[in-house]
Amino acid sequence: ATSWHSNKLTNPAKDGVVLPILHLNGYKIANPTVLARIPEDELRALMVGYGHTPHFFEVPDAEADAGNADGHADAHRRFAALLDDVLDEIAAIKARAADGDESRPAWPMIVFRTPKGWTGPDYIDGKKTTGSWRAHQVPLASARDTSEHLGVLADWLASYRADELFDADGKLHGDIAALAPAGELRMSANPHANGGLLLKDLRLPDFRDFGVDVPAPGATVAEATRVLGQWLTEVIRRNPDNFRIFGPDETASNRLQSVFDA
Repeated sequence: ATSWHSNKLTNPAKDGVVLPILHLNGYKIANPTVLARIPEDELRALMVGYGHTPHFFEVPDAEADAGNADGHADAHRRFAALLDDVLDEIAAIKARAADGDESRPAWPMIVFRTPKGWTGPDYIDGKKTTGSWRAHQVPLASARDTSEHLGVLADWLASYRADELFDADGKLHGDIAALAPAGELRMSANPHANGGLLLKDLRLPDFRDFGVDVPAPGATVAEATRVLGQWLTEVIRRNPDNFRIFGPDETASNRLQSVFDA
């Protein structure tokens, strides 16, 4: 649960934002998951308590049916609309912070409910698979040895209609490839996706200036990490915008507490 509290360390005026998505599909390897079983109002209260504004999205069983292509498309459309709303919410929070609002925002998060094994076979050997623990890991482990399971696997893979996306040589059809963004619209073109474009050389003090004078063996009492803390303090002063120290609560016990002077 600790990571849910990271929103409290985010500066909305200048920091990036992570949109948490809690995927609840009901089961782990052999039994139900806790958060998927508690009532929605209790789950909502939990997320609000963590400092988030929760948004709930669900793919019902009928919509998730393996042969229901229209249902799958509708789920994608609904989720795309939700993402637009949530990203607008994040942008509004950052805009208010840029205008001087110093209150801590309740960042949005999404609770994403789907049946376990969504888009997979509904039943294998007459046993419910989609929406049950049987969909965990490899539901058709014996497809290599069992013709019946191989047929189920073939139907499963065919349901994704790969022939509509790729030609006989395995290349994307031109109309599909044309949908990919180009140039500066690509995710990889974002400078934040390539740290090398944003890196700045640190202005480092000369470590010799922090050396401990030892006139004779045993004549000086000093601690290596305490001296390191003094050096790091100067590093922070010289690089206030691009140097950070992360730690839980052992900063002082590790003798680095002088960094707080910066």
